[in-house]
Amino acid sequence: MKKHYKLSSYAGVLTTSLMLVLVSQSASAVECRGMEKLDCEREDACTWVDSYTRKDGVQVRGHCRSGRRSS
Repeated sequence: MKKHYKLSSYAGVLTTSLMLVLVSQSASAVECRGMEKLDCEREDACTWVDSYTRKDGVQVRGHCRSGRRSS
């Protein structure tokens, strides 16, 4: 019984740690979403993407996305 408790305890800690890592990664990806162009350009972690037309003819509006700017 003790070994089973110890194993499930390790599994719980591992699961919790993995969830924290995934949540922190997704939280950092969201920080740029919804920003206006000027605010986006001020943030080093964000990149502004100008509007464009895809090959299938769909218009994509300009938007802010996470990712560093290239030099």
